[in-house]
Amino acid sequence: MVTHEGTSQVKRAKIDLLCSQYEKFSMHENESIDDMITKFTKINNDLSSLGDAIDNDQKVRKVIRVLPPHGKSKPLH
Repeated sequence: MVTHEGTSQVKRAKIDLLCSQYEKFSMHENESIDDMITKFTKINNDLSSLGDAIDNDQKVRKVIRVLPPHGKSKPLH
């Protein structure tokens, strides 16, 4: 039982950390869109693997919010 509770606490701590990363997620000034999407996908995949998936609509809205204004983005590669 103690092992299970410890595992649950570790899992919850990982989920909390990833949720915080998701909430604070932004595109850095010199970051390419590919790099930004890779970072975003990793956060979401890690959350999903821990059983705390985020709805696709929420993910799309989040990415749109963090994109720079039109004409100020870096190329894909």
